[in-house]
Parts: sequence; C-alpha cells; structure tokens
Amino acid sequence: MRTGPIRITTAEAKVGYVVAVVVVEVLLALLLWAVGLPDGAVPSLSAVGLVAMVVVGVRLFRGPGEPVAPPRAWWRMTAGPVSGYLLAAYFAADAVVARGLVSGSVDVAGVVVSVLVALAYAGSSTTLVVLRAQGRPAPGSVPAGPVRDSGSDPARG
Repeated sequence: MRTGPIRITTAEAKVGYVVAVVVVEVLLALLLWAVGLPDGAVPSLSAVGLVAMVVVGVRLFRGPGEPVAPPRAWWRMTAGPVSGYLLAAYFAADAVVARGLVSGSVDVAGVVVSVLVALAYAGSSTTLVVLRAQGRPAPGSVPAGPVRDSGSDPARG
C-alpha cells in the first residue's frame, strides 16, 4: 500500500503522462464539438485543460537529485533550467504558430495561456540559474555531495 505522495520520476512515465493527457485533451475537444458547443468555447476549454495538465505535471514530476516526498517550491516548474527553457520555447512556439493554425482564427485564450505558461517556465529556469550562480541550492533540492545514511539499517554499522 502506497503511503507517500504520487510522483512521476522516470522518463518513460513522464512521456506516458504527456501522451495520455494530450490524447484525453484531444478526445475531450472532439466530444465538446460533437455535443454542439460553440466553436469559440471549445478552444477556451482546451486552454483550461492545458493549464490543468501543466499544473498537475509540475507538481508530480521529479528530476534526478530532487527529493521525492516534499512538494516543490511554488515557483519551481522543472528539476533544472535547461528543461524549463526548452518547455518555454515549446509553449512560445505553440502560442505563435499552432494556435493560429488550428481553427483559421486566432485562439485568443490558447495564445494567452501558452504565453503565460512559457513565461512561467522561463521565470522558473531563470530563478534556478540565478540561485546556482549565487551558490545557493534551490528550495527542496538535495544538497550536493555524498548522501548520508540515516542509520536505519543496523547491519551497515
């Protein structure tokens, strides 16, 4: 029985989460169009779904060297700055390119959400870079160096 928080730590599970969420988001959008929601409402609801996907993923994903049990700092979106900058670039490209191509008219809610998500990833990564430059660990990070045993195994002395 699992007693700790649910965390996604492996690359395979992270890819699985993203693929599953994208599939669910697309199927949900198709369902909303099929039931007759106005064309303008579906992209707006998809934008809300995107925010939910990002928030849940940010809270569940953990990278190497990141403690699994405690929650991340509220501003921290990735384990390291590189992945955050890559995700910021992806969401910025999504705002500029994909949102305008989806329906022939610009999906304003989607553009705004994608830009805000891109800014959040970029801000988080910049904060991680600044903390590293100052020699300070990010909140919740495991300190560098050897991990000390808590003494829970009596056979190890």
